[in-house]
Amino acid sequence: MHLRKTVAGILLAGGSATRFGGSVNKVYLPLGGKSIISYSLDALDSHPEIDELIIVVREGEEQMINTDRLRKPFKVIHGGSSRRGSVLNALMATDADYVVIQDGARPFLKEYYITDCLNALEDYPGTTIAVRSKDTVKIAYENQLVARTTVRTNTWLVQTPQAFRRSDLLSAHLEYTGIEATDDCMMLEKFRKDVLLISGEDTNIKITTKSDFALAEFILKDYPLS
Repeated sequence: MHLRKTVAGILLAGGSATRFGGSVNKVYLPLGGKSIISYSLDALDSHPEIDELIIVVREGEEQMINTDRLRKPFKVIHGGSSRRGSVLNALMATDADYVVIQDGARPFLKEYYITDCLNALEDYPGTTIAVRSKDTVKIAYENQLVARTTVRTNTWLVQTPQAFRRSDLLSAHLEYTGIEATDDCMMLEKFRKDVLLISGEDTNIKITTKSDFALAEFILKDYPLS
């Protein structure tokens, strides 16, 4: 980055994890010797451009986060009733120029993902790591009948990290209060701001189901995080 801006790393762990099942929030389950969320937490904490950490958790799970070894200043805050509410809480908890938002259930966060996203903010208000779809993607009605088919060469699968100029993202959240968003790029899209897609890797999976967990164990063994 040519112009030094302050950066907050936002780590989201406030979800309900209903699709995974079990009595424990999946992000705290052990994977390769440490909790799933610890991988992203360590990556954000060690990145040279990130100045502070905002860790968003469910109420009552504050003690599940291991903050003893963190080197950067941090805050542990409560999430909202939805992902969008959790992000808004985090945006209100920092005054950094830029924010990097990472899913706590996506453990394979690499340093260059963060660096590439932050560098893109010199020219764009928002950016995200994503991969091109290998499959043909159908848009369906609620009754599962096909509405239309996307153009595969233009279809991407969005991951995290996502990075934003905080002022733009906060303005979008405050103006568009009546919509739900499964990622924060959607908020900037509503705000008619450009979002840049940055090519990532297929191994950057989110652990949503038990089969995802089995895949994560395989990835951890055969694909280095560096």
